[in-house]
Amino acid sequence: MFTEEQLENVVLEYFQELGYEYLHGRRLSREIKEVLLFDRLETSLVRLNKDLSKDVIREAIRKIKTFDTNDLFTNNKVFSKYLTETVEVTEFVDGETIYHRVSLVDWITPENNDFLVVNQLEVIEKGGKKIPDVVVYLNGMPLVVIELKSASREEVNIDDAFKQLKNYMNVHIPSLFYYNAFLMISDGVNMVAGTITAPLDRFSAWKKINIRDAIIENRQLDTMMFGLFDKERMLDVIKNFILFTNEAKIMAAYHQYYGMRKAIASTVKATQSDGRAGVIWHTQGSGKSYSMVFLTGNLVKHEELKNPTIIVITDRNDLDGQLFATFSGASDFIRQTPLQAESRGHIKDLLENRKSGGIIFSTIQKFEEETGLLSERENIIVMVDEAHRTQYGTDAKYDITTGEQKYGYAKYLRDAIPNATFIAFTGTPIETTDKSTTGLFGEVIDVYDMTQAVQDGATVKIYYESRLAKVKLDETQMSEIDKEYWRMQVNEGVEDYVVKESQKLLSRMELIIGDKDRIRQVVTDIISHYEDRKDLVEGKAMIVAYSRKTAFAMYKEIIDQRPGWEEKVKIVMTANNQDPEELAALVGNKQTRKDREIEYKNVKSPFKIVIVVDMWLTGFDVPSLDTMYVDKPMKAHNLMQAIARVNRVYPGKTGGLVVDYIGLKRNLMEALKTYTSRDQDKVQENEQARDIALNILEVLRNQFHKFNYKNFLEDSDRRRYEVIRDGAEFIQVTEKKKVLFLTETKKLKDVYKICTGLLSKEIKEEIAYFIAVRSFIMKSSKPGTPDLKEVNERISELLENAILEDGVMVLTEATTNESFDLLNEENISKLRAIPQKNIATTILMRVMKEKLKDVKKKNMTVSKSFSERFEKIIDKYHNRNDHLDVYEVFEELIKFKEELEEAINEGTQLGLSYEEKAFFDVLGSDPDIKILLQDEILLNIAKDLAKTVKEHRSHDWDKKESAQARMRLYIKKVLRKWDYPPNKEPKAVEDVLEQAKLQAANM
Repeated sequence: MFTEEQLENVVLEYFQELGYEYLHGRRLSREIKEVLLFDRLETSLVRLNKDLSKDVIREAIRKIKTFDTNDLFTNNKVFSKYLTETVEVTEFVDGETIYHRVSLVDWITPENNDFLVVNQLEVIEKGGKKIPDVVVYLNGMPLVVIELKSASREEVNIDDAFKQLKNYMNVHIPSLFYYNAFLMISDGVNMVAGTITAPLDRFSAWKKINIRDAIIENRQLDTMMFGLFDKERMLDVIKNFILFTNEAKIMAAYHQYYGMRKAIASTVKATQSDGRAGVIWHTQGSGKSYSMVFLTGNLVKHEELKNPTIIVITDRNDLDGQLFATFSGASDFIRQTPLQAESRGHIKDLLENRKSGGIIFSTIQKFEEETGLLSERENIIVMVDEAHRTQYGTDAKYDITTGEQKYGYAKYLRDAIPNATFIAFTGTPIETTDKSTTGLFGEVIDVYDMTQAVQDGATVKIYYESRLAKVKLDETQMSEIDKEYWRMQVNEGVEDYVVKESQKLLSRMELIIGDKDRIRQVVTDIISHYEDRKDLVEGKAMIVAYSRKTAFAMYKEIIDQRPGWEEKVKIVMTANNQDPEELAALVGNKQTRKDREIEYKNVKSPFKIVIVVDMWLTGFDVPSLDTMYVDKPMKAHNLMQAIARVNRVYPGKTGGLVVDYIGLKRNLMEALKTYTSRDQDKVQENEQARDIALNILEVLRNQFHKFNYKNFLEDSDRRRYEVIRDGAEFIQVTEKKKVLFLTETKKLKDVYKICTGLLSKEIKEEIAYFIAVRSFIMKSSKPGTPDLKEVNERISELLENAILEDGVMVLTEATTNESFDLLNEENISKLRAIPQKNIATTILMRVMKEKLKDVKKKNMTVSKSFSERFEKIIDKYHNRNDHLDVYEVFEELIKFKEELEEAINEGTQLGLSYEEKAFFDVLGSDPDIKILLQDEILLNIAKDLAKTVKEHRSHDWDKKESAQARMRLYIKKVLRKWDYPPNKEPKAVEDVLEQAKLQAANM
């Protein structure tokens, strides 16, 4: 056993290693009813305020001790202001009032403060005695309270630690928490921190130690202690990264702290150079708005910036309002009340009437109302939200029919405030899809992607469900129209005839999607699907319609089928003068939209289903929303923004569901592929879920009827590990058995948390075994660490550190290249030696698949040839009928790996760079060319092409038709210089261009 007391000792050792003094609670000289350590407090304040008398110091202590209310939140807010600013004390001297400022902390030099960690602190309040596990004192003030639970007792976990702290806080010893900066809880495996108002799902781990470190998973004790509790960092977090709103106390998560620290440094540096501070990519739902608030608050008080004016730019009025509300709620933290610009002229007035300071909100469109200079001041910092959507366009475009010259928003914004510093925020992975953003704003400062957000519990997993078959839609036709539709979304270089052709196709799409019979089919299925799911959380759903016309048609069809749903279903979109009278009445005005937003966010309101077209698909946060019905083509960042509406954390929400009626699968799977599973709060128990779980369990028992897994219930960790590993091998004997097992356990996993309270201990243990086997299989075949929290805690560490019995290869912890490099001769020999060939084979397949993705980014010819071979190997494995078949597949994979490695390294042997080798392979893929031209000539052409492409590539050339046309000319010149066969030239030019674009996209 590893007891709570032992975990407490470990934590105390960490604190002492960090330089904190340690005392047991019984050794403190204090009154048991007092939570302040008055001797230490007075000594510290005298030391920190040498110019003040003891009378002033003691008056400051009296103010700290005495509060006007018994409300914990109010008192904590008052004390936090004392702590981070100063305590104002008045003194009467010779009939005159003198004001003193008493500092409670030396924020500049941490070692000037008194850091003390205490365990088993006894506190008597309200007639009862309670003993928190660990309290961290700073200068005699109890700033951190820590509650611990045993790492080896399965019946207690982090939930119990949270509940105990809540009981201390709200019932037994609230005065201890008047002084609290933040709380920490741990069960030995998980260690998370949060504030006095945060629900458990908003407590988070601290997964980095130093700012430039990589994120570290599954070492939460180490990263929390050496990361958050480093003395200098803890003071920084308390002073600069905790804020109050009217209802809550919010503490930055680790990604917000380190990301904004980088952003502060980058912004300061940019003010002294080219004004491009950079881009912050923090995925939707991860607290990006509060990250902007934390950044603003720190920039406002940064000495080198001399009280800058902050301009916050959004691209939609509703987003402007939402972000403005967030900033307004944190006005104490940002030290002023933000202002919302009504027009471009208003912005000019706001800038002219101040030399410094101020936080101004505006939409980007206001900068196009008229052009010209607004301010030449240098102490202006512009924060652009969702920069990828509107920030293109520094070059001129011409309308060929009118001759009108027009620029994009980016130029107008920079012309208006030419000496400002710009920093961009986005929720889209701009490093792969949005080179223009980095060109305008600078390099990426910090990345917090979807995978990490889900792993950290900042967002929930998103599930996808296709219902195309239910509405008999021709997916092939839709795919073609969709392809053309999105061509008009390209930001630069689109020819007029392409736009017209796209518009023709759009009209065809409107006829298909808006067909009355189809609308009826879609609505009938949505109603059926919704009524099956509506009671799981709060019944909130969103329908994304193709157009205003189809949205209206869907609404009328819903009401026809469910006449009593007028209060349940509403349309939200902007008013339009062209709308028929009935639709205009349904849509209402601007105030109607505001009222509906408030109503929809209220989980108790009857308004459950909203129909939208464009509104509410970005920047709209309703945590209880868990189902989105999509009947509109979406792609790239638009799709990613939209699906993020259902990824917010909410009690009882097991995930967000996207239901597809339009054929989004390819695009949606691409957007969702970085999501992994995370632990969810329990939802309400019900009999139906229990019956489903028991039925699935019977199916699994039948699958395992020839395998004895009873040893899983033994106490030996090693035996439990072995029976999981061997069970994973047993169930993968054929692909059919494996697929059935994964399908059934996926369903079991989804219903288990709903009905866990209705199941006996024996049933729970049996379910835990099957989920552990599933986790083992998934961990073998996919990167990352899915489902670990569903595995019994006593074996989770073994599963984390070893996939193979002897722990030789921890491939799931490695990146693609690292995984590939681990497949050396020694490790392959060990893979050959282990009996669990299905596990070894799935590891190899996963590594090969990831490596091919990496190759595809650099060399399309090698990627194509090897991908085709790889698919055949996978098909052979999936069609295995006997346990011996896997040995043949295993050896084929080894051979495949060796040949892929040889193809990758071939360029070095030929004296070519990676880029040159890619062009060599493109040209050599035509067998006729291999006959007509010697290899030496092809080598020279490849080198010449690589040099030419590098010399003539301009910013975003691969996105502009005109730039691509010029690149074609340069490629032709190279080919003709080397007498490349004229009949082969057209195809070669296009192939070389595609390879060059591929390189540009992955630079």
